[in-house]
Amino acid sequence: MLLILLQINGFQVPSLIIWILAWIFLIIGLVALITLVVYTRYGREISIKLSVISIGISAVLLGFSFHFFLITFGI
Repeated sequence: MLLILLQINGFQVPSLIIWILAWIFLIIGLVALITLVVYTRYGREISIKLSVISIGISAVLLGFSFHFFLITFGI
């Protein structure tokens, strides 16, 4: 529905795969970021491995999602 609405307004999605991957990466990246925040706020023991893995996953996936959204919008 969102894609149909965007196409009515003159917005053309160059690749449906890039659009879908951008949303998937955004959701997974935000989940990893929320996991990191909740774990550091309410975690009972400090785990450097989990923190590094969560930061790495969220940074990479959010970076790719923003990159794919910029490609989709033609910027």
